[in-house]
Amino acid sequence: MLKLNHKKIFSIFVVIVLTLAIVGCSQQEEGLVAKVDGEGITEEEFNTKFEIYKSISEQQLGEGALEQINEETGKTGVEELKEDILEMLIMERLIAKEASKANIEVTDEEFQLVINQYISMMGGEETFNKSLEDSNITREFLEENIKKDLLINKHREHFLENATVTDEEAEKYFEEFKDDLVVVRASHILVKTEEEGRKVLERLNQGEDFAKLAEELSADKSSGMLGGDLGYFGKGSMIAEFEEAAFALNPGETSDLVKTEVGYHIIRLEDKRDTFETLKEGIVSFLKEQKYYDNLQEIRENAKVKIFL
Repeated sequence: MLKLNHKKIFSIFVVIVLTLAIVGCSQQEEGLVAKVDGEGITEEEFNTKFEIYKSISEQQLGEGALEQINEETGKTGVEELKEDILEMLIMERLIAKEASKANIEVTDEEFQLVINQYISMMGGEETFNKSLEDSNITREFLEENIKKDLLINKHREHFLENATVTDEEAEKYFEEFKDDLVVVRASHILVKTEEEGRKVLERLNQGEDFAKLAEELSADKSSGMLGGDLGYFGKGSMIAEFEEAAFALNPGETSDLVKTEVGYHIIRLEDKRDTFETLKEGIVSFLKEQKYYDNLQEIRENAKVKIFL
């Protein structure tokens, strides 16, 4: 799996916030904070969303956190949140318009499936409603945002299904960034002391199974349950000493003891993907995502947006 650092979008409470220039303020229209291609965004809608997001932010960051000034922007958290909320509402309108052009809609069955999953996950209707109440979120607000989220995701999926990336585009990207694209899959056994590590190495050299020893002895219980498997990871994902040792191995090789701040590791490399052929699928997926973001940016830049705040 190709792991690249890129913006992630579309969750129930976090829809895209594009860092683009907002069209300058226009003459106020009563009851509106903005107009998007002639469609109004009401003060009521803006204020409702702002108050809920403000409440969520304060629960996470602490009361008064939004009053602090961001030294980079010179703006308070409240000011930045208001800008983000407005941009969020603008993008929701624009994506909904694009979805309509493509005859994309959310069915009642799709919506009901998601809301039922939320209720089930929370342990039933009563607990679900209590959780909303504690978070100062109305059920109406949540359901509305679920529908928007589903529509945005369906629009994104539709775009990705129809987007194309040529071999030339993928190869060019690989050649430009191949050093950063390499991923490996490794397993490890973590112990606290060098003495413990030497004993584990001895047992491995005697032919004992790596996965079974990881399950039995590794101090990393989460990976130990999986036979030490850490899955695929790229550069910059792990502690430096661990990463250097893992990337120096060839598939099937096992390291000597590797000391890090958390203890002593024995690393076995399961797989390494460092060629275009092994990375092509991930590169193509990533470039399609990039085209989607570029498309959103183009839609935003070409929209007729009037801001009244």
